[in-house]
Amino acid sequence: MNLEQWEAHYRRGTLATCPTARDGGVDLEVRASWVEFFSMLPDHARILDVGTGNGVVALIAAETAAERSLSWDIHGADLARINPQRHVADGARRLAGIRFHAGVATERLPFEDGSFDAVSGSFALEYTDVARALIEIHRVLKPGGNVQFVLHHPDSMFVRGALTSSAEADLVFTETKAYRRLHRLVTMDQAIPGTIQRADEDLRAAIQTLKKGLEDARKHGAGWILSAALDGIKKLLEARRQMKPQDVGLEVDRAEAELRASVRGLNDLIEHARTPQQMDEIEQAAATAGFSLIERSLLHYAGSNLVGWQLQLHRD
Repeated sequence: MNLEQWEAHYRRGTLATCPTARDGGVDLEVRASWVEFFSMLPDHARILDVGTGNGVVALIAAETAAERSLSWDIHGADLARINPQRHVADGARRLAGIRFHAGVATERLPFEDGSFDAVSGSFALEYTDVARALIEIHRVLKPGGNVQFVLHHPDSMFVRGALTSSAEADLVFTETKAYRRLHRLVTMDQAIPGTIQRADEDLRAAIQTLKKGLEDARKHGAGWILSAALDGIKKLLEARRQMKPQDVGLEVDRAEAELRASVRGLNDLIEHARTPQQMDEIEQAAATAGFSLIERSLLHYAGSNLVGWQLQLHRD
């Protein structure tokens, strides 16, 4: 997605992508991996979370400090114009004390050399110019400091879900052309006899195909793209009773654009998943940047669900 689309995503207040706990954060092994990483830090440590989004990892750092009665200086940086304290539900309280830096590229961090005891990043490094980002992270990290990243894996639960949803999007936008058929129907004012009836029949056929696709998808725990499309179409058809045809048409265009943006985000995720060979290249870039004790492993959720790569780095 482009930067504006990421910013729109963060303004919706999502703290973390799935798997999420009831509070919107992360839990089980994912949370435990971050708690373990932060628990190594002493009192008065400084932490930088890059690609922070709405601050889910920074929040874990703050909660870990509170649980241990420690005082940490926690920063979150993101290239997007983020404002988590404003956009996250109860963010002013939950994220109190965390300093967020909007419009900051990981490749150009506005911090002094050796500023931080630890650097973190969840699904962040793979979206950067990795070599340049690692050089910058090494620069702002204190000697003896540690880094932990979680990166997308091609076989992860996220990528599998994204691939499934991408296929659902093809059914909506390419095979049935449901939004275009809807737009044609709702914007008809005065038409040649029979034209409205044919447009209505075309849309009904598209809806039936989407419903059948949703029924099949739900058997495999999928279907959110199809469900979103069908719910949106239903609401837009109902809007015809209160709105002018051209106004409903604009709403159809807006709904389609929003769903397409979500699909671009899924394709973005798929594109940035890193294979073992690509992880080898990232590790080599980390060594070139000056890191030592480079370790990678697989991070799972609820036992068997692959979340992604876990990469740990140390600066001597």
